[in-house]
Amino acid sequence: MKIIGLLLSAALLLAGCLGQEQLLLRAESPTQSNVYTTVGTSLPPEQGRADLTIRGSVKTHGPLTSLLGRDPHGTAMYQLLINIDGEPFRISGSLVNEEGISHAGPLSEAGDGTRYLFRTHLRLKAGLHRVITALPDDEVATEVEINLADATDNILEITPVYYSDRRQRGPGSTGATSFREGISGLKLSLNGKGI
Repeated sequence: MKIIGLLLSAALLLAGCLGQEQLLLRAESPTQSNVYTTVGTSLPPEQGRADLTIRGSVKTHGPLTSLLGRDPHGTAMYQLLINIDGEPFRISGSLVNEEGISHAGPLSEAGDGTRYLFRTHLRLKAGLHRVITALPDDEVATEVEINLADATDNILEITPVYYSDRRQRGPGSTGATSFREGISGLKLSLNGKGI
C-alpha cells in the first residue's frame, strides 16, 4: 500500500511540474498583439477602456556564479513575465541589495539578498482578461482571469510564495518559509482581493 501511495505522490508531483512547464511555454508564446498599451498615470481611461497597474516585490539570493554558468538571481537579468490574452511582455525590476534583518517586510524575507520591485501601468479594453504571471528563472507561473470594469484604474499585486525554511525542521518548527529556499509559487490579488 505504501508503494502505491509513493507512486501516486510521484505522479502528482510530475503532473504539477509538467503543468508549470506548459504554462511557462504558453506565457512566452505570443498569439495576440495590441492587447494593451503602456501608459503614464496622468490621464484616466476613456469609456470602454481600463487601466491596470501590475506591481510586485520579490526577494532572491544575491548573484552567484557556478560551473553551469551565471545565475540570473541577484542580477538585472531576473525578470517578471506577464502574458495578457496571448500577448507576452517582460518587466525588469529595480534592484535593491538588502543586508541584515529588515523589520519592514515579512520574516520570510529577512536576511541578505536582492529585492526586485516590479511595476508597470497598462491600458486595455474593459472586461474579462486571461493573465499569466511567471518568474521563468524560478519555473513558477500562475494563470488567472480578471474582470476590469469600464473606465477604472486597477492594481494587480503579485506576492511570492517561498519554500519552507530547511533550518526550521523538526519538533516545534513553525512552518516558516524563506526567500533563501526559492520561490514555490505566486499569489495574486486584484484591487486588494485575492484571486
